[in-house]
Amino acid sequence: MTAQSENAPATFARAPFDGAGVPMLTAPGTLHLQAWRIEGDAQTNYQLITSLTEQLVAEGHEIVFQCQAVSCGGYDFRFAVGQFAPPDLFIDLGRYHYATLRKGDAYVGLLVSHGGSDGFVQISQNSALREITTTAPSAHIPRVSDGSLGQALENRGHVVLDGVNFDTGSATLSEGSIARLKELASYLAANPDRRIALVGHTDAVGGLDANTALSRKRAASVRARLIERHGISGDRLQAEGVGYLAPITTNLTQAGQDANRRVEAVLLNTAP
Repeated sequence: MTAQSENAPATFARAPFDGAGVPMLTAPGTLHLQAWRIEGDAQTNYQLITSLTEQLVAEGHEIVFQCQAVSCGGYDFRFAVGQFAPPDLFIDLGRYHYATLRKGDAYVGLLVSHGGSDGFVQISQNSALREITTTAPSAHIPRVSDGSLGQALENRGHVVLDGVNFDTGSATLSEGSIARLKELASYLAANPDRRIALVGHTDAVGGLDANTALSRKRAASVRARLIERHGISGDRLQAEGVGYLAPITTNLTQAGQDANRRVEAVLLNTAP
């Protein structure tokens, strides 16, 4: 954990980047910052920030604002709120989540992302709240034994493939390298008796039939990438889709819709 105090007003994001800047609110007191590195964290960014926000909500806080990389404003938002630099804090500009919470005059800002197999959390607070977060966030977060994608698959049976992102209505994967797919391919190469179902999911925009077909196309896109770019045999991969029937968060916000558009890897039985 790295900590620092700033002789500056305690400001927290209250809205996404608007083209000119990030709208901020100013809380009483001065700013106190902590950066945590959670080694071997197998959660998604959504699961990590949800673990933290649920803990704070249980303690009486309310969520003032929450967003995901694209809906936050990408690069501009991250550098407005992220006060640390690597190696203390690694923020993937395409894969991070942010939340501002409030309890009376006490405010908390949470910024989370992943680098490799490690999770990164920045916690910003006004001085009135400094005593609340004195233990590592990982103490409150369920984790698998070694944090790898393979271990998560074998412990939980499924993982969200972070970095496999889709726009509304699209099943097209980006041309760039996707670290999570490389990790899945490495796991499959090292475990030739394992088979995977790739399950596509959508947000709740549109009808069920269209979304089910779209989610299956998204899973098929991932299957094709694993076969063509990573050399995984097609008979070890199946592509399915469930549309919007299994959300991981609300579809009432843009950040929730972004998180729900995903593909998960589900571990099947070993090969005969």
